[in-house]
Amino acid sequence: MATLQLNHIARETADVRGLAAFYEEVLGFERVPAPAYSGLQVAWLRLPGTPDVALHIIERDPSVAVSSSPGSLGAPPNQLPRRHHLAFSVADYDGFLTVLKTRGTDVFEKTQPDGRTRQVFFFDPDGNGLEVTSSSPSDK
Repeated sequence: MATLQLNHIARETADVRGLAAFYEEVLGFERVPAPAYSGLQVAWLRLPGTPDVALHIIERDPSVAVSSSPGSLGAPPNQLPRRHHLAFSVADYDGFLTVLKTRGTDVFEKTQPDGRTRQVFFFDPDGNGLEVTSSSPSDK
């Protein structure tokens, strides 16, 4: 069997600039060169230190019906842990949590049964689920 590597994750949106800015400002993604498509706006992003994995923000086709994400339907973050979401880890969990709260982001926090792993669940501006988990050198 072929060995697979994750190449990219795609998020579709009506507001490419706004959603890309959220991932840049809140999660630290960096913009990288993207193809210039005729009639389609895109933004390609990467996390520093992960050159082989990208986040592609792609303009939604307004003629195609879209199923709603939990956050866009008004679900609170405490209903997110078992739903579809992207998860990241961060060394400075408390600092990251402060940034979210300063922005007024609605969050749900919990700690795993191991008592060490802390998690915060929230939504991006389009209602897509996100999780950020605490990490430390000893967790890896």
